[in-house]
This record gives sequence, C-alpha cells and structure tokens, in this order.
Amino acid sequence: MAETKIKNVPYDVVNYKGEKVGTIELSEELVNIEEHPASVQLAVRCQLANQRQATAKTKTRAEVRGGGKKPWRQKGTGRARAGSSRSPIWVGGGTVFGPTGIQNFKLKVNKNVHSLALTSVIAEKLRNKNVIFVDNSEVFPTCKTKDVREFLNKVNAAKKTLIVIDVFADKTNENLYTGARNLENVTVVGSDNISVYDIVNNQTVIFERSLAPMFQLEEAN
Repeated sequence: MAETKIKNVPYDVVNYKGEKVGTIELSEELVNIEEHPASVQLAVRCQLANQRQATAKTKTRAEVRGGGKKPWRQKGTGRARAGSSRSPIWVGGGTVFGPTGIQNFKLKVNKNVHSLALTSVIAEKLRNKNVIFVDNSEVFPTCKTKDVREFLNKVNAAKKTLIVIDVFADKTNENLYTGARNLENVTVVGSDNISVYDIVNNQTVIFERSLAPMFQLEEAN
C-alpha cells in the first residue's frame, strides 16, 4: 500500500529587523485541524477560575462588634421580639451566606482536553496568518523596550501580541523578555507555560523558530 505523505504549508521566518530570512514548513494536517469550541471554553474557564483568589470576606452575626445586650424586653412593647442588634435583618447586622475568605474556586481539566484546546486555537491562528516565526539563532540585541516596540512594528504585529520564548534553547532570549514585559498589551511567556487563554486573548502570536518542531506531525502510512 502506497505511503500517504502529509503535505506541508510554508511560513516565513523573519529576523529582528523584520526581514524575511527563510521559511519553515508546518504540517497541513495541523493547520487544518477543526476548531473545538467546547474544549477551548473549558480550558479558558479553568484557567480563569484557578487565577481567582478568595479575598472577599464578610462578617457573620457572631463576628460583628456589639449586640450583646437584648435591645428591649421580650414582651409588652408591641414590637417584634429581638435578641440582638446585630441580627442579619438589622442595619449594621451580620451577613448571611456571604463570602468567607476560604472559598475554593479551583477547577480541573483533563490533559487530553487541554491538549485538544491548545492545538485547536494554534491551528486557528495559523489559518488566519496571525502567527509570526522569528529567527532566534541569536538573542535579541538589546533589552530596551523601545527596540522591542520597533521590532513589533516592523513585523506588523497587532495591538495585542503574545510572544512565546523557547526556554529550552541553548541561549534563552532574556533580552526580548526584559524589553517586552513593560509594553502594554504585550504578553511574554515561556514555551513551557503556554496557555489557551493567552493565545485566545491575543491577536498575534510570535513563536521563536526553534519551537517549530512542536508543530510537526509524523507522517502516516
């Protein structure tokens, strides 16, 4: 039986001056992966929930100061009976079922679901030509924010941009990280910390060229 080879789609590689210096070929099978909204929604909701902190706290009637004395006698006043001025139905009283400060908002997502969501959103960016590959054979020349801004302008990056740095490269691009982290609407993450939310939340994604193998699929027989 004849072997079926996976076709590749060429993508340009630019340098830090915005000039084309080569191409890389990505698997057409990866680029054409259908979007899976359910997995993406679950992965994003899980990440946002796990970032949430239980900082809100209200006091119950046991914690509100005062209210130790019975406001009036039990009978004979014509008013409703009351045992404390810190009852939840009184102004200044405690709160019922309010946030306790120890809430747990953590959610979990299956590894396979997260992988499907990540592949889905990356493929969507590739199809829409919203991915830029930059040659990182040399590190970014400076750590100045203005130089990184000039680089983003030269490669026509959108207003909201995600930069993914290869943390396993021989030379980690610390200059690019330092210069870009101060820019508004620019997010810098390591290749070991890519999230579905970051990709969805940014218009342009910039990958270093050494990360190309993560996009390759093996040929099928």
